[in-house]
Amino acid sequence: MHGPAGARRGAALEDLAAIEDGAVLICDGKIAHVGMTRRIENLKEARDALDIAVHGRVVMPAFCDPGLNLGREPAGERKRRKRAAELDAEALQLMRSCRHHGTLTAAWKASGDAADFHSDLAVLRQLARIAEESREIVQTWRVAFGRGERDFLEVLETIARRKLADSVEIKAIPGSPLGEDIFRAIDDSGLGRKLSWPGGSPDGLSRILGRFHPQSVFCPQPLVGHECRLLAESAAIAVFSPGEHALEGGEANSARAVADAGGAIALSSGYDSRHTPSFSMQMVVALAVFRLRLSAEEAIAAATINAAYACGCGETAGSLECGKRANVLVLDISDYRDLPRQFGVNHVAIAIRDGAVVFSRNRWKAGAA
Repeated sequence: MHGPAGARRGAALEDLAAIEDGAVLICDGKIAHVGMTRRIENLKEARDALDIAVHGRVVMPAFCDPGLNLGREPAGERKRRKRAAELDAEALQLMRSCRHHGTLTAAWKASGDAADFHSDLAVLRQLARIAEESREIVQTWRVAFGRGERDFLEVLETIARRKLADSVEIKAIPGSPLGEDIFRAIDDSGLGRKLSWPGGSPDGLSRILGRFHPQSVFCPQPLVGHECRLLAESAAIAVFSPGEHALEGGEANSARAVADAGGAIALSSGYDSRHTPSFSMQMVVALAVFRLRLSAEEAIAAATINAAYACGCGETAGSLECGKRANVLVLDISDYRDLPRQFGVNHVAIAIRDGAVVFSRNRWKAGAA
């Protein structure tokens, strides 16, 4: 997956730069060399390296998920909000499950889902404690307006000062224009900028893209044609969650339209305990091929390198390139194109995060090599 700097667009989205009979050399938790096995084996640094034989399998960068939604809102048929301990349990179980299915970097989008923004602080503090113990988490403050602008400005300053989030995601509401003071405050906060777009208003999207300059835009299905062109022409990464509303059918051509127009697209599970309780990026890749009409190559790139840039960490994750974090998967398939074909199965045999084995279906251990 060596390629140009930045999110993949156009022809680069479909070029995985796959290496037949390849090898990856990992040193001090980072990727030191990638190339043909014979060349890597002859390197001086590889002489004393521990060998993990993966002949006949696919080795690829770990998945990144830019959209895991967490909060204290009621789930299922229950009416009361989650307690702190319940949110803790959900977050820890979600992190373990994602790891076992190959997602080693994820953006947690969190809010308190209450009447005021101050309730978000407690949730962000709680999740930040979990995130401190793992380099897998990028924390995003999920914001929907209508709860008081002054309250928002105060909480934004607290979040930025205490480093409770890496970015802020604004949920746009048609007919409710955002004030210039809100945009200016986000600019001054130094936080990354993300947008949740409901669709249906090309003029509104044009205005907010021109002023807010988000690094990623979470999109519904479907978008209108002009919205697809606006996203393709912008620097933002358009993020699609093919698992959302998958059982409802309907049109799902927007990702294809953005990609064909030269835009950068990424994939996300869109995990939400209420509506989309699925976290498997392997299944997301399959759904992207079946529903969004992406090729296997495009779907894999959108779930790895482009998803990493949508999370805000594309410089260090998302591809097997020298100097990046050694977040590597070994899949129990012989051809990457089997990933969407053999859907509904967890193909992860070994997951390596920062050079350490964090999951092994084969119970591989360092001392056994």
